[in-house]
Amino acid sequence: MKQTRAYTILKGSGMTQVEIAKILGVQQPQVSLLMRNRAGNFSVGRPMEFLTALRQDIEITVRPTRKEHGTLSVISA
Repeated sequence: MKQTRAYTILKGSGMTQVEIAKILGVQQPQVSLLMRNRAGNFSVGRPMEFLTALRQDIEITVRPTRKEHGTLSVISA
């Protein structure tokens, strides 16, 4: 399974899932889903709210493409 930035942050925090849930304002089972890369239950903006709650900056860049369809990419620093 490919690790997401959120997974890396959550795993490296040293906090329990219950502690993380309090910071994110969700229940512990939802943190468990995030840890298993199952964020499908959340709206598009919710994971971004989680990252900012975990002291992460988010930058979104939109630019024209030369292709028929644009692409989506996530770059983690």
